Amino acid sequence: MTGMTTLVPAATLLAGVLSALLAGLYLAFSLAIMPSLARLADLVLVAVMQTVNRVIVRPGFVVLFLGAPLVAVAAAVSALVAGAPAGIAVLVGALLQIASLVITAVVNIPLNTALDRADPDDVTDVARAREAFERPWVRAHGLRTVVTVLGAVALLAAPLL
Repeated sequence: MTGMTTLVPAATLLAGVLSALLAGLYLAFSLAIMPSLARLADLVLVAVMQTVNRVIVRPGFVVLFLGAPLVAVAAAVSALVAGAPAGIAVLVGALLQIASLVITAVVNIPLNTALDRADPDDVTDVARAREAFERPWVRAHGLRTVVTVLGAVALLAAPLL
């Protein structure tokens, strides 16, 4: 393999691994973090999520969050240009990673931003913020988790097709 034919499987594998790692992070939130926070007081959920929103934006997360869709798109373009047999699977994986990014940008980030405005010294404001945040955030997060997992599967299975 040389040139484009080497790039396609390498980019697809990298996109699949980045996507799978991001899916694992999302899954941990779905399986453990959010159900745990759901059992705690309003102030605890709000304070923890405000802290997470600040702490998570670090290089490692940014590489996963932006790298998965960007590398997936590069892999899809390379696969389609090269006429790779798995081109459609790679394209599906890339579209799913883009969909995950869009869900995050359209739903999760605005909800995070609104939650960040909650005044921890105002019990009523904290309760209102939680009520406005928790259910829609968890639903959107569940959707982006499934979409990210499916994208990772498509990308990782593509070389087998």
